[in-house]
Amino acid sequence: MSQSATAATSTARNAANAINAADPTKDGATRDAAESLLRTIDESTKQATGISLFHILTLGSIGASLALFFSGNKQAGIFVGLWPPTFQALKAVADTNKDKDR
Repeated sequence: MSQSATAATSTARNAANAINAADPTKDGATRDAAESLLRTIDESTKQATGISLFHILTLGSIGASLALFFSGNKQAGIFVGLWPPTFQALKAVADTNKDKDR
């Protein structure tokens, strides 16, 4: 492994340790406010539409990506096309943490 890769791995490990040490949920304290807000919005969206907010965002970004790409703005289309996995990862994290809170 190169020196820069070793340094990057070490930096990432230190950042992860700092995040874990500062995580208030490990001590039984209140949850993260942003996560709580996202979960609340997702639940209200799911009740109103029957579909998760994250799934709506995923489908919307796929549609926007295709529209941008075929309208000639290919770079923007590719950029927006990278968003769906992020929305699905957020959904997975919110669902995982929701199961822990029960």
